[in-house]
Amino acid sequence: MIEELATVTWSGPGVARVEAARISACAQCSRRSGCGQGALSQWSRGRNVEIEVLNPDNLPLTPGQQVLIGLEEGSLLRASLLLYLLPLLMLVAGALFASVLGAGEALQMLVAALLLLAGFALVRLLTRNTAELSRYQPVLLKTL
Repeated sequence: MIEELATVTWSGPGVARVEAARISACAQCSRRSGCGQGALSQWSRGRNVEIEVLNPDNLPLTPGQQVLIGLEEGSLLRASLLLYLLPLLMLVAGALFASVLGAGEALQMLVAALLLLAGFALVRLLTRNTAELSRYQPVLLKTL
């Protein structure tokens, strides 16, 4: 479970909005000064992000209260694969399929682009169910 400290900004029945600081792994890296990603992390340092988390135990919350939120590693991996890998695989499959059929380069690009869009539509279809979406949402673990 990936855990993070956050501050409650609003709470309702079964859900809460929390604010957490963006933290980059670049802060611990010795090469951050010569790295483009390190420069970007310096630019966005100190910014907070507000997200909605599930409160399955309906813990009583007040704005400003510190809480611990968590997200299953498996759901993060699943979401990444679904969102990035599925459309990319469909793009490559479209280009290879058109190439095997002997299509020209322009038609290969068109088929690949169409299958990329179909991949995004498939992701949307697979995540349309609210129960499926809640599996990728952070959960309030405890109050501090």
